[in-house]
Amino acid sequence: MDPQGNSSTRLCRKTDLTDLEGTRTYELFKENLDEIKPAHTPCGAELIFSLQNDGNLDDVELEPMEIFMNPIKHIAELADSGRYAAIILDCPPSRSRKFIAALSCATDVIVPVEVSGFATDALSGIMESIELAAQVNPDVKLTGVVINKFNSRSARHKQERDTLINALGDKVFAQALVNRAPVDEANAEGIPVSKITSGAGRAATKEVQSICNEIAKRSGIQFESAKKKSAAGKVKKG
Repeated sequence: MDPQGNSSTRLCRKTDLTDLEGTRTYELFKENLDEIKPAHTPCGAELIFSLQNDGNLDDVELEPMEIFMNPIKHIAELADSGRYAAIILDCPPSRSRKFIAALSCATDVIVPVEVSGFATDALSGIMESIELAAQVNPDVKLTGVVINKFNSRSARHKQERDTLINALGDKVFAQALVNRAPVDEANAEGIPVSKITSGAGRAATKEVQSICNEIAKRSGIQFESAKKKSAAGKVKKG
């Protein structure tokens, strides 16, 4: 849902997606779609994508309000297909109609925040947006807040983290994502941080895994164990 298209370009590991086959995000705002066809990505995830600085998705903001209900039915169709354990909606960084449309499709809202003096102000706006989206989607809720780019040596960061915990309690994830160079490197290359094998890379991988596990636990996603997968892949003879 973000016209900058960063998630799409990183998942596809290239910046020019004009030749990518599949459904683009702006098409979800159409009343009728003949077919929803997510694109395949190198990491295995399927993607409804936006181009880098996607003008079509930006221009959606100029359309009548009623079109912002259309993504709800299209994404519900994907959810009802049974093909996906989870559908992740990447929202734009600022409040907009697209942001409200995404919340209107969602069940669990995970908010990454940087511990700056404006973190609690931003969360206040997000909570107002969730309340607005709940008028058409009573299932939407704030599931958790992930502290991002945390500096454990900064007294200011620790103070802001404590302020968030005082305000939100256990909504704040136990694991913060520390500001480490391998995270930026992985993001720039469009690769998992686990591919970076330095000491800092291993530490970042452990943090990301912990956050992913907490997201899964809070939102009710269950992973099939490797042991079960191995057993399921065996064929009995005779």
